[in-house]
Amino acid sequence: MLILAQAGFNKNNKPRLLLANNKTGEIKEFLPQNSQNITIKFNLSTHYCTGWHDLKTGENFTCPDKAVLDSKYNQCSKCQNKTGFNPAFYHASSISPQQQERNNQPHFVYLAYFSDEYIKVGISFHQRGIVRLLEQGARAYLSLGEFTTADIARSYEAKISKLPNIYENIKNNLKIKLLNSEFNKQKAFKKLVQTRSFIEENLKVAFDKNSPEDLSSYYGNFINSKNIILIEDCQNPKNELIFSGKLIAQIGCNWLAETQGELLLLPIKKYVGYQIEINNDLTDIKMPEVQGSLFDF
Repeated sequence: MLILAQAGFNKNNKPRLLLANNKTGEIKEFLPQNSQNITIKFNLSTHYCTGWHDLKTGENFTCPDKAVLDSKYNQCSKCQNKTGFNPAFYHASSISPQQQERNNQPHFVYLAYFSDEYIKVGISFHQRGIVRLLEQGARAYLSLGEFTTADIARSYEAKISKLPNIYENIKNNLKIKLLNSEFNKQKAFKKLVQTRSFIEENLKVAFDKNSPEDLSSYYGNFINSKNIILIEDCQNPKNELIFSGKLIAQIGCNWLAETQGELLLLPIKKYVGYQIEINNDLTDIKMPEVQGSLFDF
C-alpha cells in the first residue's frame, strides 16, 4: 500500500510525487512525464500521516506509528515535532530548534506573478532555489534580494504585503481560475519591475536589480483554456477518485490531462495522505452530466 506523502517539485525543478510504503518504510520518487498516459486512483476512505522530514539532511521518513488522521491534518503530532517546521513561524509563540537553525540561514524575498492583478510576495530558504515558486504555480517571478536570516526576510515580506494590490496568500481555487489568463512574458516582466519600483518608492528602500525570470517552461505544454473540468466534478465511486488521461502539464500542484476530448484538472496536493495507485492504463472518466467551465462561477 502506497501513500501520497508529498506532491511538488524536486531539487532539479522537476515535478514529482513522494510515495510512502508504510509497511516497508520505503519512500519512492515518482517523476511524471508530459504526454504519457497516466491513471491515478485515490482511496479516500482513510487518511494517513505523511511522515516526517529532516530539515538538515532533506530526507523523508514514513510515520513510525502509521497514524490515521482527520483529513485537515497531514502529520501526526510525533512527526510534526520530529520535522519541527512551521512555515508561519512568525505567528508562533515558540519555534523548534530545527526551525531556528533553518531561520538562521539565508532566505530570499520574491515577487511571484500569477496575473497583472495578482502579484504575491513571499520568502523562501535560499537552498531551495525556485522550488517554492514552482510549487505555487507562479508564471514568473522576481527576486528582490537575499538576506542573512528568515527573520530579516520576513520583516520585508510583512511590510510589502501591507501595500495595496500585493498579496501574501493566493488560494488554489483562484490560481486555477487564473489559468484562463493569457500569459505574456514581456507583460509579466514589466509588471514585476513596476511593482518593485512601487515597493521601493513606498518603503524608501532599494532592492537588488535582478531581472525577472519566466517559469512557464517548467510546467509542460499547457495552453490557456476555459474548458477545464475539475476531477472532483466527475462521477466517481464512493471513497474513490480517479484521474486518467494524457498528462500535458503540472502547474504548481495542479495536474492537467487530456481525456475523452476534455481537459481535466487534478489539484493533487489536496490528496496528500491518501492511498494511491499509479499506472499507464487509461480508464474512462464519467464526466459531469451538465458540463461547464470551472470559470463560470
